[in-house]
Amino acid sequence: MYSVCFALCTDMKQALNEVIGMDMNFHVKSYQQLFDSLQKNVKTVDDLIRLLQDQMQKVARVFSLGKFELRFYAAKSVMDPNGQDDCYLIYESEKGFDAPPCEEKVQMDENCSAVFYFYPEKDTAWTQPQAEMLQFLSHQVFLMLERVKLVQLLRCISVTDLLTGALNTRGINETGGKLLAQGKLKDYACAFMNIKNFNYINRAVGARKGDVVLREFVRLSQNMLEKDEFFARMGGDNFVLLAKKEHMGNLLKKIGNQYVTVSNEDKQITFDVRSRIGVYDIRENQNTGEVINAASTAMHVAKMSGKTDMLHFDDTMLEKALRQKEVSQMFPNALENQEFEVFYQPKVTLSDNQLCGCEALVRWFRNGVMVPPMDFIPVLEREGSVCKLDFYVLERVCQNIQDWLSRGIEPVRISVNFSKMHLKNPNLAEEILAVLKKYNVSAKYIEVELTEMSGYESYETLLRFVQTMHENGVSTSIDDFGTGYSSLNLLKDLNVDIIKLDKSFLNNMEKQEKHRKNDVIVIKNIVNMVNDLDMEVIAEGVETQKQAEFLRGINCCMAQGFLFDRPLPHDEYEKRLSGDHVYHISETE
Repeated sequence: MYSVCFALCTDMKQALNEVIGMDMNFHVKSYQQLFDSLQKNVKTVDDLIRLLQDQMQKVARVFSLGKFELRFYAAKSVMDPNGQDDCYLIYESEKGFDAPPCEEKVQMDENCSAVFYFYPEKDTAWTQPQAEMLQFLSHQVFLMLERVKLVQLLRCISVTDLLTGALNTRGINETGGKLLAQGKLKDYACAFMNIKNFNYINRAVGARKGDVVLREFVRLSQNMLEKDEFFARMGGDNFVLLAKKEHMGNLLKKIGNQYVTVSNEDKQITFDVRSRIGVYDIRENQNTGEVINAASTAMHVAKMSGKTDMLHFDDTMLEKALRQKEVSQMFPNALENQEFEVFYQPKVTLSDNQLCGCEALVRWFRNGVMVPPMDFIPVLEREGSVCKLDFYVLERVCQNIQDWLSRGIEPVRISVNFSKMHLKNPNLAEEILAVLKKYNVSAKYIEVELTEMSGYESYETLLRFVQTMHENGVSTSIDDFGTGYSSLNLLKDLNVDIIKLDKSFLNNMEKQEKHRKNDVIVIKNIVNMVNDLDMEVIAEGVETQKQAEFLRGINCCMAQGFLFDRPLPHDEYEKRLSGDHVYHISETE
């Protein structure tokens, strides 16, 4: 840039020699001072314009300049969603000016151009060399404009999400830092937003159109904001909103539930884009990182609850988040040190109360104290570590089966839980079969229990997995049947062996007569369908003789629950295997 300016100034000096003769040195000095001042590290177009306005007085006489206007145009883009189309008055002489102007247009590309309007002083006519000088001035100033726009672009790239045009993580942190320094951040609330089921959108229209949905979502959201409110993309389908506390509630009602329309294969598709949201009212002297973490924590609590899409942060959430972090940090060592033990909860045939199977349940003993499963299973689910735990349990079960067989104890079929997270692994079936082969355990002793069926992302992957298990003699079951939106489709399409009724049906039977009647109808029809499909059906959560009698009456073949047995440690369960395998239940509760 500087070498270009020097060369141009050399040409200018020669032209000035022709125009102004003996005063050349004075005028060249003034002209060079102008461009020396413009070499300052200006960061915005407005900064450059102000410099021009300040300095132009010194060189206006070189041109007998009456008026100087500049119109600058920059097209809209992801980096500059508003674009630019502004006209600036750079200089106007007190002596007045004559029209028409000398007009010079300089074009960088179709996205950026500038038009310079030069008016001579009143009763003044420009010579050809003077006109050429004005053209030179135009190109010089445009070079400065290009440099400033480049500086702005580089700065913008560093703080902007390139896909959507929202702020990125660095951008929102810097924005929050400025507000904190100004003592204004405490006036804001922070919302952490996660778009629900965005994978569905990607599957429906493809990843590229999914990106279009994200861009449109950001555009619509930003259009709702005040000038001093900010929207950022934190990666994937996660966003952060900084808005004034009094404005946040209304904003979230709109942003949290939007209709986004995109074109796809010559048709318009409209998506109902809903978000899970965590909200935090910022306190005095808190930094941006603390604020975003608090809002994120509230969002994750809302997600885990399954009961609401929006929660406001409270301090108990932070305590819980810290405990969850502790779980994550402790888990690898705990697994290596075999702090996890397998408990077995028996299953019985309702026709004769005979032991017919059991479910392997994991328990974590930390320093001799049992950690409640709800304190660590959801954490491991969320971060994917549960996959390692599931295979740990499978290995321990196979070891126990191998040991029992070697001692002449005949096991019953044991169900092992496998999270939906496993279906991201295309080799899941092969890895399960490899464990059975490692311990020389027959497939008839193992049942793979698939959990959280409504959340599976790849239905085809699920179908292939069940089919592979079936072909190799490994039983499969669906847990919590009747609660997921796709339960009937699963029943129709999946070639599973066992259906496990969710315990909520039996719990609801203890409620009002209306609810009890509805649940009875639902349970009866599910059991009939399963029996007609030649599958086995088991009811979990059976706690009373009354419930057991009802299940027998509708031909439910198996049950599991506290009426028969609680989850038992290895040695206690082994006693059940070594006994007569029959549970003697009193006819009275």
